[in-house]
Amino acid sequence: MPTKEIVIAPRPVPYGSATNDLSDESFAIRMAARLGDAKRSVDRFVHEVRYRPPRSRTARMLVLIPAHNEEATIAKTLDALLTQSRVPDRIVVIADNCTDDTEKIARRYRGVTVMRTVDNHDRKVGALNQAWRRWQAGYDFIAGIDADTQLAPDCLQQLEEELANTPRAGGVMARYTFDQRLGSTPMARLLIRLQRLEFASWTMDALQKNRTTYVLGGQASLFNADALRRVTERNNTPGPWDASAQVEDMQLTGDLRAMRYETLVSPTARAHAGAMLTVRSLWAQRRKWDEGMARLLAKPALSKWTATLWRQQLSLLSNGVTRLMFLFLLTFSLMVHQFVWSWWWLTPTVVASLLNARVAWRVPNRTMGDVLTAALLVPVEFYLWFRLACTTASWSNVLAGIKRDGWEDQARAERGASNGPGRIITAVAIIAVLAGLTVFGWLNAPLWLQERVLTVGWSLLAVVTVLQTLLMLIRLVRPSRGYRP
Repeated sequence: MPTKEIVIAPRPVPYGSATNDLSDESFAIRMAARLGDAKRSVDRFVHEVRYRPPRSRTARMLVLIPAHNEEATIAKTLDALLTQSRVPDRIVVIADNCTDDTEKIARRYRGVTVMRTVDNHDRKVGALNQAWRRWQAGYDFIAGIDADTQLAPDCLQQLEEELANTPRAGGVMARYTFDQRLGSTPMARLLIRLQRLEFASWTMDALQKNRTTYVLGGQASLFNADALRRVTERNNTPGPWDASAQVEDMQLTGDLRAMRYETLVSPTARAHAGAMLTVRSLWAQRRKWDEGMARLLAKPALSKWTATLWRQQLSLLSNGVTRLMFLFLLTFSLMVHQFVWSWWWLTPTVVASLLNARVAWRVPNRTMGDVLTAALLVPVEFYLWFRLACTTASWSNVLAGIKRDGWEDQARAERGASNGPGRIITAVAIIAVLAGLTVFGWLNAPLWLQERVLTVGWSLLAVVTVLQTLLMLIRLVRPSRGYRP
């Protein structure tokens, strides 16, 4: 049966009907939802503002690089600084009376400020103080970097973290070493190895003594800017560095320690400093250091910091006295046929060789040449005699009231200029005369006096040698606590 389709015609809806009411209601709902969303957004924003953690201010770092005729090294120093994992906020190269292309090279670098000193007669110290007065405002950390020092890529980051996380920290110093590849002659390579060994030994001792150092080396150290300002106010000086001191970094460290600031060696930050490549330049550098330290110690003030310096000087003195006593006693005994050999005398030699080899094994980027130089002991022994001669000459000048320009002597030596052979000839002549008079007096001394001198002398030398050997054994077996020089 066929079906019939039913069609229902739509009816027109008059205005004001239920459908229009539903549209108005839908609009009201949408507006209410939007107002609710807006209110929740405002409430969330207010909550975040009220309860968000305090935003810490990013510390600002200033780097000062005093440079006097450093065209050979300034580019490498700046390259290392600009590629740091923590790039400084400002790098200032202080061109101090330069007569070469140092300033020209530094101005090629974007992001590097070059400042020329004005009427500076205080050399490195004056350059640092002039730049400090000009740029220190607004900075939290201030680094002093030598123009021949190259920093490891994370050096500044490590120094900043160390300084920021240490209460009452006045400054922190990088661990220094030297690049063996800088030596182009056998003598230069030997001198670099000996300096590497010396600095590694000194750094390990400092790290194992609560990482406290008596000198924040000027090669690469980061300072608390407020601490430097307080030092300047306390000393009433143009800047934190003392122009009257030949060892301005040591004097500044002493000032910080006097104000109860900590001065530390970083266990992680690394810097490659400029090495002395000739005996003449090394002599001039160490004379400046030793004489500067002697002038500090000649002052009557005594503190925990100066006590550390005195211990270092007395340790060097005891090593010198021991060697001189052995040399004289051996010579005097052989002259009167009274020398008797004992194998026990090899004990301190063996212990010293093992201790030097242990230190050399920890030298950064060590080579077999470093280990052999340390273990064979002969080069290290000659280096110790060299250091003893430097210290003796420096103390002689200080006690005699002789003043000399250590900065100029070092600069002349690094340029290859000689300070004159007269001093060396005079020193050799004095030593030869004293040795001749001593031998003459010994040969003409009565027998009972010779016997008494030899008996007392060898006994005293044996006691001192036993004590020194025990101290070396302690250093040899002392754990490194994970530190590396």
